[in-house]
Amino acid sequence: MWGLFLFVLLILRSEVCSNDHPTGHGKPIGSHRPPIKSVEERETFPSPKEMFENYVKASKPVIFRGILEKGMLPAYKRWTDSYLREHFGTENVDVERGKKEDRGGNMLSITMSDFLDRYQKEDIYMVNDASEEMAKEINMPSMFLCGGFQKVVQNVIMWFSSGGTKSVLHNDGLDNVNCLIDGEKYFVMIDKKHKAEVEGDGWTENGAYSKVDVEKVDLYRFPKLRDLPWYEIKMQKGDCLFIPYKWYHHVDSKKGRNFAINIWLHHLTKFNDSDCNITNPDEKSFVSVSAFRKDASVTDFRDFLMAEVEELESMDWQKFKNLMNSAQIKKEEIEKLFRLLDADEDGKITEYEVEMADMEKALLEIPTIRKLLDGESGYREEGEDSEEPEEHRRFREETVSPTDDSNVDEEIKKRLGDFSSSPKQILEKKEEL
Repeated sequence: MWGLFLFVLLILRSEVCSNDHPTGHGKPIGSHRPPIKSVEERETFPSPKEMFENYVKASKPVIFRGILEKGMLPAYKRWTDSYLREHFGTENVDVERGKKEDRGGNMLSITMSDFLDRYQKEDIYMVNDASEEMAKEINMPSMFLCGGFQKVVQNVIMWFSSGGTKSVLHNDGLDNVNCLIDGEKYFVMIDKKHKAEVEGDGWTENGAYSKVDVEKVDLYRFPKLRDLPWYEIKMQKGDCLFIPYKWYHHVDSKKGRNFAINIWLHHLTKFNDSDCNITNPDEKSFVSVSAFRKDASVTDFRDFLMAEVEELESMDWQKFKNLMNSAQIKKEEIEKLFRLLDADEDGKITEYEVEMADMEKALLEIPTIRKLLDGESGYREEGEDSEEPEEHRRFREETVSPTDDSNVDEEIKKRLGDFSSSPKQILEKKEEL
C-alpha cells in the first residue's frame, strides 16, 4: 500500500515539476522580472550641448513630460481628424494591415481621407513619412537646433491608429525622439549593452529585430531573455521620449486614438560648438523640421559611408580609393570626394567628418555617386551574353587601374556591390507603433 502511495506521489510531483516553467514563460515580454526602474524624467528640453553629453553620447534615454503642452509642436493642437481631412485629405499615406507587427511588408497606399474613414473600424495603422506640407507643422526640438544635430535628420514618421498595436522587439541604427500627439504608449526598453542576450537567439540581422513573440514569450526558445534587465516607460499624450541609438525596444499602443511623430537622426559622435549661439535655444524656439530633413539619396550615401568608417575607425586614402574603385568610379571623382570628406586635411576620414560633410554638394559634383544611388551601376545589361558597350569600356579604362585595386578588402567590395546593385533604400516603415 505504501509503495503504491509513494508511486502516485512521485507521479504527481513529476507532473507539477513539468509545469514549473521559468517565470514569464508564455506571457508578454517583460513578465520575466520586474523592471529595473523608469528612465529619467524632465519637464524641459536640455541645451543641445547637454543633450549630446548627457543623453546621446552617454546612451541614456530620457522622457520629457508634457513638453508638447508648451506649444513646441503645432500639430499637437491642430491635428484632429477633421483638420487632417480638410488640409491633407488628398495626400497618399502608407498603411499597414494588421496591428501586431510581423515585418511581413503587408503595406498599402491610400489617401488620408480614406484612412480616416477606416482606421476606427479596421485593423490598420498608418506608418508614413510626413510630407513636406505636413512637416511644416512639426517643429525641430530645440535641443537639436545646433551642434551638428540639425545636419543629420533622416526621417519624420507619423504613427497613427485606433490603438492596440504592438511592435516587434527591435533596435534602430539611429537616434530617435518619439512625441505623442494622442493616446498612451507602453515601452519595454533594453540597454544596447545587452546585445549578446537579446541577439543570442532568433535575431534577424536584416531588419534588426527579434523573432520572439512579444505577447507570448517562449523562454525555452529564447533562454537568454530569462534574466534580462529592462526599463518600463509609460508615455502619455504630450510626452516626448528620447530612444538612444541601438537601444532595444518593444512598443505597445493602448486602445483609443493613438498618434505619434518620431524624428530619426543619424547618431552624432562629436558635438560642434562652433555653430551654437551663446544663448541656448529652448522649447520656445520654433523652427520647422522641414528645414533640416535631407534628400533620401543624401542619407543613403551618408549611411553607407558611416557604416564603413565606423567599422574601420577611420579611412585613409588607400582604403577609400580601394572602396570607391570597387564601384568603378572615376579616379578624379574619387580624389574630389576624398577632399570633400577630409575636412581637416589630415589624410584620413573619420565618422565625425562624414556626419558633418556636405553630402548635397558631393552628390551634385560627383554624378557617378548619384547614379549608384539611382541603381544605374554596372557596365553590362542584363543577360549573360550581353556585350559591354564601347562607352562603358572607355569609362572603365578611365577609372583607377586594376593593379591599384589588388589590396581591396573582399568584404568591403561585396558590401559596396550590394549597395550599388540594390535599389535606393526604402524606409523600414514598421518600427514602433
